[in-house]
Amino acid sequence: MGLLDIGDGLKTRLQTIPGLRVYALKELPDSINAFPSAVILPGETAYTTTFAADADYNLRVILLFSKQDTPSAISKMLPYLDVSGKYSVVAAIQEDKTLDGKADTCKVTANRGISSLNWGGISYLATEFAVQVWAD
Repeated sequence: MGLLDIGDGLKTRLQTIPGLRVYALKELPDSINAFPSAVILPGETAYTTTFAADADYNLRVILLFSKQDTPSAISKMLPYLDVSGKYSVVAAIQEDKTLDGKADTCKVTANRGISSLNWGGISYLATEFAVQVWAD
């Protein structure tokens, strides 16, 4: 499987989160108008580092929220950071570690905290998850 297929599989998993708009690698928008939204971006990739798969892919799942950086906006993000629950990014991905058959296995390795991210010239409240994927 290639990076685009893995991105599609990751999108499939994230779409199980109610109300989350998800953009895969091949459909990244110029601007974000619906919140919360998730964009899937490539991260660092290591080739032939394991015997079980041809590549270890690292993807970035960035959740974007409203253009505000207030305590109430930050509190809306917290359910997505939990390890369980219907809004949990970790739980959605871990529910099917093959990403709908697009990977051998995967795991969410980190959340990089809350920050702001500029997308299309606009700053958004954001949080980033690191996802490691092993695939043939």
